[in-house]
Amino acid sequence: MREEQFEAARQAEAGYHSNFYKNNELFEDGTWMSRPMPMVMEMLERLLVHKQELRVLDLGCGVGRHTIPIAQRLGDTNSEVIGVDLLDEAVDGLRKYAKQYEVDHIVQAEKADVEHYRIQPKAFDFIAACSCLEHTSSKEAFLETVERLKEGTRLGGIHCITMSTSVEEKEIQTGRQIEPLIELNLPTSEVMALLEQAYEGWNILFQEHVTQTIQEEKYDEPTEFRCELLRFAVQKD
Repeated sequence: MREEQFEAARQAEAGYHSNFYKNNELFEDGTWMSRPMPMVMEMLERLLVHKQELRVLDLGCGVGRHTIPIAQRLGDTNSEVIGVDLLDEAVDGLRKYAKQYEVDHIVQAEKADVEHYRIQPKAFDFIAACSCLEHTSSKEAFLETVERLKEGTRLGGIHCITMSTSVEEKEIQTGRQIEPLIELNLPTSEVMALLEQAYEGWNILFQEHVTQTIQEEKYDEPTEFRCELLRFAVQKD
């Protein structure tokens, strides 16, 4: 993707999410923020069987779709949950909801680009990267980010990754297909192969891809966003 295309995609995605966070409440019925992804919470429970205090990183956290439920589950422990997002509206929203749900004592909100976020070696037990790695600037940047996540994970730690792959978009009124404005749009099969290769030696706990369709207001005309949502969970042996 050329630099001007990347910037256009980044601006479109930022505008869509900023407006969404302003106009919708966390856990609001009928929105994609209505509840956390079951895979994320199930993998958290898997870790808690053996360890009660965790250090958690939620990349591309938004206003806390996963950060807040994770923090609620860990609220009575000395755990730490760090949420990272590029948007001011997301970081401010996470801080607001952490106070509202009384988990601000263990939630830390940071503003950063996931692609350039520095992670200390063996710093985390649980890393969620939900719908954020497709916003990296290239396939190489995506793989480099995955490597940093791996290096930042303790023995026995779990990664939960979801990505929109094979993305298509069309205008709802006309049905006209348009070029998707998303930073990294890779075929599902390629992303799965890249992840399996990157995590060679780790224990794959869960992998699937399902068709997902969402109506968006990202352009001048309302559009339908269609993708294969890839879900992938692995544990460091």
